[in-house]
Amino acid sequence: MEQFSWWAVVHIFLHSFLFGLICWFLHNWFISKTLHRKKEDKIIVALTFVVMVALLIYPYNYLMSFLYDVSEGILEIPLARKQYMMLLRGVVTSGLFYFIQHHKMVVFQKQESQLEIEKLKQAQLEVSLNSLKEQLSPHFLFNTLNTLSTLTSEKHVKDFVNELSNIYRHVLQHKQKDTVTLTQELNFIHSYVYILKSRFEDAINIDIDIAEADQGLRIPALSLQLLIENAVKHNMATSYKPLNIKLFREGDYLVVSNNLQPKNSVSYSTGTGLHNIRLRYQLLFNKEIVIEKTASHFTVKLPLAA
Repeated sequence: MEQFSWWAVVHIFLHSFLFGLICWFLHNWFISKTLHRKKEDKIIVALTFVVMVALLIYPYNYLMSFLYDVSEGILEIPLARKQYMMLLRGVVTSGLFYFIQHHKMVVFQKQESQLEIEKLKQAQLEVSLNSLKEQLSPHFLFNTLNTLSTLTSEKHVKDFVNELSNIYRHVLQHKQKDTVTLTQELNFIHSYVYILKSRFEDAINIDIDIAEADQGLRIPALSLQLLIENAVKHNMATSYKPLNIKLFREGDYLVVSNNLQPKNSVSYSTGTGLHNIRLRYQLLFNKEIVIEKTASHFTVKLPLAA
């Protein structure tokens, strides 16, 4: 106590704090790199790194011990023994900090795993619920359409109901598929066109000119329906000024073109349909669709895939 000084206290505190801080960050970096190793390898590597950190810190520890010694007892210790004690202290401290950091990392990883498991359980529950809903609604709708068809003897009503059933059946069969053949998509479009013609009659003309040899080529499912629906939504269609939509092949593209006659009161368009098609082509084929707009026509070209 006769040799006590505040400088000694400050020195010991700073020396110990920096000593521990270096150990903490070195072990934090090491454990983050080796946490996913096999258990047998991890033990050997961990022991190696504990000793390595102790050796790295040793020069700092040795230097600080010469800058200021707290008591005469330490000064009287032989140099070799003093070096051994400092190295042993480094190993013990390094091992302690490794244990703390490893435990912290394991607890954190366990919490993250539990959160992921809970998220997966929630997602699985939602998928199961949606699956149950989809099992009920198609069955109910098809029964309803069949019942509606039997309630009338008029041929055009029966045909309308049958085409509506075909549309719904196609949507259910292909909504989970990424791509379909032109044959599958055109069969759907024929039913869709029938519904449109029933509503607009001669106000809409849809001309499909695609060779049978090309109908094995593939496009994203329901993309043609989106383009035709987009044309009907944004353009006027009357018997004296019909909307003409053409589907044909041009090189490596399937072209969907319509005469441009915008509606007088056009609601705000979000462009969701075209954005949907563009995004699917980027993800599925890494290709871009071509959109051309002139004073008289609006054209979208869809790349064809084999």
